[in-house]
Amino acid sequence: MLVTGANRGLGASLVDVALDRGAAKVYAAARDPESLAGAAERSGGRVVPVRLDVTRPEQIEAAATTGDVDLLISNAGITSQAPILAAPDIGDFRRTMEVNYFGSMLLLRAFAEQLRQRRGGVIMILSVAAVSLSRSAPAYSASKAAALMLGSSVREELREHGVAVTVSLPGWIDTEMAAGLAAEKATPREVAERSVDGHLAGDDVVWPDRFATLVRTQVDTGMLDLLSRPRAVMNTLAAEFAGGSR
Repeated sequence: MLVTGANRGLGASLVDVALDRGAAKVYAAARDPESLAGAAERSGGRVVPVRLDVTRPEQIEAAATTGDVDLLISNAGITSQAPILAAPDIGDFRRTMEVNYFGSMLLLRAFAEQLRQRRGGVIMILSVAAVSLSRSAPAYSASKAAALMLGSSVREELREHGVAVTVSLPGWIDTEMAAGLAAEKATPREVAERSVDGHLAGDDVVWPDRFATLVRTQVDTGMLDLLSRPRAVMNTLAAEFAGGSR
């Protein structure tokens, strides 16, 4: 299997969970493979560092030459916390889309053939922001919504080949990306376990933490409200989450 963004946060936990679930080899991909040296040593050789920036097609193609990946976990992502109209330019928005959407697309295209041959699987780590507007990072939401549709499309294309595609939609995770958020956050380990186990159980969509399950309920009962008045709905859900029991 191969995990992108594997050197820290949720990516590092995904590598650990894969090893705990019995993966014989995990290609741990990051822009700086030297940052994975410790994980490789601790694993006794089961973790293989790979240099991979998902915005570099040549690095993706090189990673895909391994030929033995049966589970691809697309986890690498960035955020952009700026209002759409007030931002001075769209450079950050373009980069967010390049990493979160086009990076995932390039990965899926590069690894599709070996996944078909091995009847493997895909896990796409997205966010509840794919279905509920992020109040502080609307361009991030847009990129994750695009990636959600990407996952749905690829699932249909790969279904007849026995390749399962799971999208995981976590809420707030205790990682560097959410360091400035004061709310309760899920642990990376919790999200990693539920994402991987959900895929192994055959789930198309995983809602891997408590806030994510609140958003799922809103999707089930009031998707139109999420689309038409997203800020009010998400403020209500955030208050419910803050006041709820663990």
